[in-house]
Amino acid sequence: MKTEAKTIPTMCHGCFYGGYSCGILAHVKNGRLIRVEGNPYHPLNKGRLCAKGLAAVKWVYNPHRLKHPLIRVGDKGEGKFKPISWQEALNTIALRISNIKEKYGPEFILFVKGQASGWSNLYHQLLLRFAHALGSPNFCAWGPSVCFTPQLFYHMYTIGGNRYATADYENADLIIEWFTGGGTGGPARGGAESANVNLRSIPIQILERLERGAKLVVINPQLIPLAANGRAHKWLPVKPGTDAALALSMINVIINEGLYDTEFVSKWCFGFDRLKEHIQQYTPKWAERVTGIPEKDIKWIAREYAVTRRACIRFTEAPQKKDIATFSKAIAILIAITGHLDRPGGNVFFYQAANLKLDTLNSRISEDMAKRTIGGERLLSKLMGGPVRVGADFYSVINALNTGRPYRPKAALIFCSNPIGTARNPIGVAEALKNLEFSVVVDVVPTPTSRYADIVLPAATKYEHEGDVAIRLNHLATCNKVIEPIGEARSELQVLLDLAVRLGMGKDFWYGNYYTMLNEFLSPTGVSLEDLKAESLRGIYLPETDFMKRRERYNELFSRLPDKKAQLYNQMLEQNGIDPLPTYTGEPEDPLNARNIRDQYPLLFTDEHSDYPNHHSWMRSVTWLRELKKHPYIKINPTTAHKYKIKDGDWVEVESPHGKMKAVALLFEGLRPDTIMGHHGWWEGCRELDLPELPALDGGVNPNVLYEWEQRDPITGDITKNTMVRIKKASAPETVPSLQEV
Repeated sequence: MKTEAKTIPTMCHGCFYGGYSCGILAHVKNGRLIRVEGNPYHPLNKGRLCAKGLAAVKWVYNPHRLKHPLIRVGDKGEGKFKPISWQEALNTIALRISNIKEKYGPEFILFVKGQASGWSNLYHQLLLRFAHALGSPNFCAWGPSVCFTPQLFYHMYTIGGNRYATADYENADLIIEWFTGGGTGGPARGGAESANVNLRSIPIQILERLERGAKLVVINPQLIPLAANGRAHKWLPVKPGTDAALALSMINVIINEGLYDTEFVSKWCFGFDRLKEHIQQYTPKWAERVTGIPEKDIKWIAREYAVTRRACIRFTEAPQKKDIATFSKAIAILIAITGHLDRPGGNVFFYQAANLKLDTLNSRISEDMAKRTIGGERLLSKLMGGPVRVGADFYSVINALNTGRPYRPKAALIFCSNPIGTARNPIGVAEALKNLEFSVVVDVVPTPTSRYADIVLPAATKYEHEGDVAIRLNHLATCNKVIEPIGEARSELQVLLDLAVRLGMGKDFWYGNYYTMLNEFLSPTGVSLEDLKAESLRGIYLPETDFMKRRERYNELFSRLPDKKAQLYNQMLEQNGIDPLPTYTGEPEDPLNARNIRDQYPLLFTDEHSDYPNHHSWMRSVTWLRELKKHPYIKINPTTAHKYKIKDGDWVEVESPHGKMKAVALLFEGLRPDTIMGHHGWWEGCRELDLPELPALDGGVNPNVLYEWEQRDPITGDITKNTMVRIKKASAPETVPSLQEV
């Protein structure tokens, strides 16, 4: 028998399912993926791969994968389904959607998208186009509602641009990692990591720069892996939720000691005198009491940042706080007054050579229908382009489903999203899913969210279909299909095209032709899919534009700000009833603000957001990755653990005023003694390691039950992930049966 072996260039699945990812060389033999290695020609990873990338074979042939369409036969949440054909599944979905649209109106149909397939890319734009073609304004990419967009809102309206000003590691002499994981995993997106760097390339870029003499400072309750082994020049273990106090006190030092960039402030900043007066209350001595960082260290980091000519800050990729406004404005002001904005080695606005895009048919949504967008009345929606562009608000959607106000949606199409495992208020989310008349989940593996669906569809992995076309700066790349789909799995993109045709929208969706769609998405580059596939090993480098190469582009970057200046005193926010200055309030549940509960709940708790071996709530069924961390865990300082008679590896119960969860104690000296850090997204079992599925609701293994759902920024809706807890030894949690086919 002849052995067919070939090597196919493509991109990794590990951090970003739908878009620009690390380059991979996939080795295929007799139609089976047998191993992967990094593509040395790919500029992002240059031949390197992390654990997630190297586990590609295990991800593809994961026994937990969904392999055919399923229809629910038990109660919602029970997890009982039976197989059906694709034809029956798509016909049923099209019929139910049509009936709900005709009976109630298109706005009663929700479109929900998760972080796995990325933001603003082909997946995002196609689903948005589908919603608008159907007539619904209620597209809910829920992750940005509570993570990415709120911080961006205040950032943009303080220092301009249309994205984050991100750390220019390659030219920096001082790198401040502010409550980040230092590249420990999670998604890469056009946000805090932006177009120039992302969570996969950050560690390498920083390490390379440190070898050339740069200093690394970590501001984080824990010492992140990147900073270990003496790599960090200084670690400032800030109390969770008090980052804004530290930033404000740094501004105090920089202004009062005259360390700010007088020329930049004079020419390009508005409101300096009012900021100077306001900031006097936030002394380093005051901040020491709030943050736990010694006064001398606050003065040191403020001076070091101000006087280092090339200094950058990478701020947290998950800054969920009720007081997000103060944190976001203060960080942006720090960058501005020191002159580190859009200058080499500072925080730079990185732009692409071209934007890949589809027409998302925004004009199909009338002004009256736009007003029906759930949560569309928010000021954030108004100032970020309107409800049709921003979409529905996750918090408002869940409340609408549970209260019927302003109305209760009837159907939801949920693509690669698991809000029960990753969102605040999982109990409320579960109730909301029960209140839907009809819902569809499309995913690679069954999730707690899929238990509540009426139909579950098996998504193909990145290696089983063509077409993740993406760009980073001026490098254009694409994925190649490596193997045939496992079972009956299909690309989510093709699922949307097929549904569109069945719903009579074929003309708007290229009559279901996948490759026509891809070429239209690519059209702004002037490159065809055929040409790009021919160059898929190295990709295609587009000419750099003058704007993306220039720095100090303040005329353009500040063009939408009042007086065309950075807003140290924010006139636009003031006009809309928002505090124009960064005023510290802290988190509702911290020892200073919640004195009534601090004796009962003496420890601080927060979520560290991401980790190396997984992607939020994905990939814990992959054996090679699960072997690295087998059990849900919380990190606790050994001194604190000893106080509560807890040993490394003990199951513990963590309880807040709002709920309780269980995890295995991981003793870690590099963590504040008053702080416990958890990690969301745990629920999945791993059959090959004989690890069962675990509950994601109260009493299970989900830290999101610990937070107060209503503690949110009133303008952006950013929901806190800070609270106070108590801890004790406990038994392991009960297990739950996996999704059953009957």
